Amino acid sequence: MVSPTSLSKSEEKETLKPRNVYHIGGLQVRFPYQPYGTQLAFMSRVISTLDRAQRDGRCHALLESPTGTGKTLSLLCSVLAWQQSYASRFPKGNSAHKRSHFTPDVTRPPSTEPSDVVEVEKPPRVPTIFYASRTHAQITQVIREYRKTAYRVPMAVLGARKRSCTNRRVQGKPNLDEICRCLIKDRNKPKCPEFRGKDDIVAHPSLQQNEVHDIEDLVKIGYAVRGCPYFAAWDMYERAQIVFCPYSYIVDQLIRQEKLEDKLNGAIIIFDEAHNMEDIAREAGSIDLGEETLFKLQSELQLLSLAIPMIYQPVCDAIDGLISWIGSRKDSLAKRDPQHYFSRQVGWTGDKALRELEESNITRKGFRNLSNCFIEAIERSMKEIPPHLSGIFVSTLQELLVTLGYFFSRDGSHSHTLDYELGLQRFIKRGDSSGKWTHTLSLWCMNPSVVFKAIVDLSSSIILTSGTLSPMDSFSSELGMQFGACLEAPHVVDANQQVWAAGIFSGPNNQPLNASYKTNDEHPFQDALGKSLEEICSIVPGGSLVFFPSYKLMGKLCTRWRETGQWSRLCLEKDIFIEPRGGATGEFENVLKGYYDCIGGKKRFIGRNRRAGTRVDSKKGGAFLAVCRGKVSEGLDFSDDNARAVIIVGIPFPNLHDVLVGLKRSYNDTYKSSRNLLGGGEWYCQQAQVPPYERYRQQRNRVSISKWLRQSIKLYDNFEESMQDLKSFFPRAKEHVDSKMLSYKEVIDLDCVVQTEPETSFLINSGSSASSPFSCSSGLTLERGGPPSVSSHALKRRKFISSAAVIDLEKENNHDMITRRIEFGSDSSTETRARVQISCLLCRSPLGHPDNNGSSYLNCLVTWSSKKYVLTLLKETSRSEMPTSVSVIVTDCSSVDQRLCTKDEGIWCEEDGCVFNTIFCPFCSVPNTTCLGVQIVATDSSNVQFLSKILFFADHLNVMGDAAIKETLLEHQGTC
Repeated sequence: MVSPTSLSKSEEKETLKPRNVYHIGGLQVRFPYQPYGTQLAFMSRVISTLDRAQRDGRCHALLESPTGTGKTLSLLCSVLAWQQSYASRFPKGNSAHKRSHFTPDVTRPPSTEPSDVVEVEKPPRVPTIFYASRTHAQITQVIREYRKTAYRVPMAVLGARKRSCTNRRVQGKPNLDEICRCLIKDRNKPKCPEFRGKDDIVAHPSLQQNEVHDIEDLVKIGYAVRGCPYFAAWDMYERAQIVFCPYSYIVDQLIRQEKLEDKLNGAIIIFDEAHNMEDIAREAGSIDLGEETLFKLQSELQLLSLAIPMIYQPVCDAIDGLISWIGSRKDSLAKRDPQHYFSRQVGWTGDKALRELEESNITRKGFRNLSNCFIEAIERSMKEIPPHLSGIFVSTLQELLVTLGYFFSRDGSHSHTLDYELGLQRFIKRGDSSGKWTHTLSLWCMNPSVVFKAIVDLSSSIILTSGTLSPMDSFSSELGMQFGACLEAPHVVDANQQVWAAGIFSGPNNQPLNASYKTNDEHPFQDALGKSLEEICSIVPGGSLVFFPSYKLMGKLCTRWRETGQWSRLCLEKDIFIEPRGGATGEFENVLKGYYDCIGGKKRFIGRNRRAGTRVDSKKGGAFLAVCRGKVSEGLDFSDDNARAVIIVGIPFPNLHDVLVGLKRSYNDTYKSSRNLLGGGEWYCQQAQVPPYERYRQQRNRVSISKWLRQSIKLYDNFEESMQDLKSFFPRAKEHVDSKMLSYKEVIDLDCVVQTEPETSFLINSGSSASSPFSCSSGLTLERGGPPSVSSHALKRRKFISSAAVIDLEKENNHDMITRRIEFGSDSSTETRARVQISCLLCRSPLGHPDNNGSSYLNCLVTWSSKKYVLTLLKETSRSEMPTSVSVIVTDCSSVDQRLCTKDEGIWCEEDGCVFNTIFCPFCSVPNTTCLGVQIVATDSSNVQFLSKILFFADHLNVMGDAAIKETLLEHQGTC
C-alpha cells in the first residue's frame, strides 16, 4: 500500500485536536499550537483583508512576517477558516465577481440579432485559494505545513511534466513535453499506458477524504498503479478548493488563460516568498530572441508556408523581418565591455520602438491578424494536427506572442509601448570556449504592472507575503495595485537578547572592509576579509552561511585565499562548501547534502565544491559560500545548527553595468512623477535590501531592513571589539533563554489544562501579557545541549496548552453567575455584572443590539483596565494625562449594534498581547469624533478572555440600569 507522507500518530493527534480553536476577526480558527501574538496579528490581518474584499469587491495585502514565526501555518489556517465559513457568512457571494452566462433564444432566426437573452445566474461559488511559490521545493515545504492543520479540503498540486512523468521510456528526455502531447493526442486511444491509468491515482485509497499530498506522493502512487501523476493532478484540480502551484502557472499569461482562468476569477491568490515579484512580473512580459533560434524557426516556417500559407506565411514574414532587422543593425552596436555590445542608442522605446518593429513587418495595425495566425499555428502544434511546428519552436512563438501582446495591448486597452525597451545585443555566451558571437533581439518590459494588472483584475484578493518584504514602498507603484492592508510583523524572539546583528566596517589592523567594485580587486581588502571570516568561524558553532554579491567576486576571493594559504586556515575552522554556478543536474543537491551531513557530524568526503577537514568533529561545523539571489539564498531549510551565523559580504546590489538595470533606472527617473514611481537611484538601492555603507550609519536610512531587526543592529569600526561582543553573545543568549525556561510556571486558570514536555515549559496567565512566553521577547525554545535557535524544531513541535476559553456574557444571568475570576489588567476587585442599556453620551443613540430579546439591553461587566493601548487611546482622545487605569464596561461583540464592529485590520500591541480596533460612534453627526472604546479581534495565549470583546469607556456612555451598576460607576468616578 502506497500512502502519502504523514505525521506520526502522536503528532497527528496533537495537530487535529478540535479544541484548538481561536476566535480571530469574528471567525473560529483552528490552529495546531499555542499561537504567538505575531501569529494572531498576522491571521487577523488576513481575515480582515478577505472580509474587505467581499465588502468592497477587491482588497489586497502586503504581509511581512520574519522567518521562524510560523508565517505559512498562520496563513493557511486563517485563509482556510475564512473559506470554510464563506457560504454561511456570504450567502450572496461577492457581487463584484458574480458571473452569469447568457443562453441565446434558439427559436429566433439566425439572421436576427439575438437581443433577447435568458439570464441564468449561477449560485455563489466559494473562492478557490491559489497558493503559489517560486520553486517546487518551496511548495513541498508549504504542503508539509498544510499537513499540520486541521483543515482538509479538496486540493491539487500542480507541477511540470518532467517532475511527475512515470513513463520510463520517455522520462528524462529533453523534449518530454512534445513527446507526451504526441502520445496522448488521441485521448480515446492514448499510446501512453500511464495516461490510461490516471484515474487509478485519483481513486487511490491514500488520496481519499481530501488527504494531503505533494507531487512526490502522486509519483509514488503513479509507479504503484502505473498511472500518470501529471494528468491526475489536473483532474483533481477541477474540484480543488486549494491549489498549490509555481508562480509561472499564474504569472505566465498562456498557462493562466489556457488552464486556470475560470477558477482564478474571484479567487484568493497567495504569492509566498514574494520579495522578487516585481522582477518576476517584468521577466514574464519580456523576451530575448537569439538569431540562431530565429534562423531555425524560419527554416521550419518556410516549409509549412508551402502547405498552409493562410496560417504560416504571415508568421514566416514576421520572423523574416526580425532576422533582417538584426542584420541591418548588428554593425552599429556600441561596445560595453570586451565581450558585450549593445544598441548604440541604448534601446528604443515608444514611437521609436514601433518604427523599428514596422521594419520587421510587425505593425500596430496588423498585429491583430498576425496574432490570430500565431494562435492557430500554436494550437495546431498543441493538438498535433499536421503539418505543425515542432515543440521547441512552439515555445518561442508563444513567448513572442505574449510579449508582443503586452506591447500592443491585445485586450484593447491603451498601448504599453512606452513601458518597453527594444534592443539588440552581441555577446559571447558564458562558458563558450569557441569565442563565437551571439546576436540577440530583446524586448524588455520595464513596468511589472503591465503583466500584473490582468492578475489583479481576475482575483478578489492577492496576498503578497515573505519573511523580507521591506522596504515596501515600491510594491504598490511598481505592481500597479493598492494594498488595503500592510503588516511588518515582529519576531517571536527578543532581537536584542537572542539575535546578534552587526555591521562590521573594518577588519584586523583597521583595514576597511569595503566590497564595492572599486576596491574588491585590492589584495589588502581580500586578505583582511579572509582573516575576518577565519576569526568569525572560530567563534560561531555549527554552520555558517556566507553570501557574496556575485559569483565573480566569490571566485576571485577563493582564488586569492588559496594562493596565500588563507584557505587552509579557514578549513581548519570549518569545512568549506561552495555553491556551484549552473552545473550539471544534481550537482547543487550533492553539495547541499554534503553540507547538511557535515553539520550533522556524518562522514564527509572531498569533492570539487566541498572541502573536508582532517577531523570528524561535529562541533567544528561547516561554512557554505554562496551568492545573494542564488540557489542558497531562499527556499531551503537552514534551521538550528545549519545556520548559526549568516554573513553578507558587501552590498548585494544588482550589477550596475547590466544594460537592463541601467534601462530600468532611466525608466523610473523618467516616470517618477507621472506614475508615482521611486527614482532610479532609490529603486536601485532598494534592490539591495540593505543601505550602502555611508548611509547605513544614519537611523533613517535603515528602513530597508525588516522592522523587527531594525533597532537592534550594532555598528562596529573596531574589529576586535566586534569579536569580543560576538564571543560573549552565545553564552549570554543561552543564559537568557535558560532563565526564561526556569522562570516559567504552570498556572491553571479558567479550566485550562496544561501539558508539558521534558524540553519545554509554558505559562498560562490571565493577567498582563508581559510575562507571557509567547510574546516577542521570549518565544525561543532551547534544545538540550545546544545554543538557542530561532526556528528550532522543538519549538515547532510544542504542545498545545489550552483551549480558547471564551466566556459568553450573553449566556449569563442573575441566577447562574460564573465563579471564576476574570482579570482585566488591574488589581481592583471592584467588579459588577449587570444587564444594562447603554447609549452614546454625546448623541444619546442606543448602542445595544436591537435583537437582544426584543430590546437593546445587554449583559456586561463593569471593571477596571490597565491595558496600555486603552490608556494611550483615552489620553489621546480626551487630551488628558496618562491614567494608570480606566473604568470600562466589557461586553461581547455580538451584543452590540453591529455598526460598531469594524472590519479594519487592527493594531497589535505587544505589551497588551491583543489586536485592537478603535470604536467611534457611528451615529454622531460628525464621523470619528466620539471615541467609545476598543474592539479586541485577536489575542495571545494569556489574554484569551478578551477575544471578541468590546471595552467601552464608562465615562463616554450613558448607562441605564439597576442601582448596583450606578453605584459601581459612581465609585469608579470617585476613585478617578
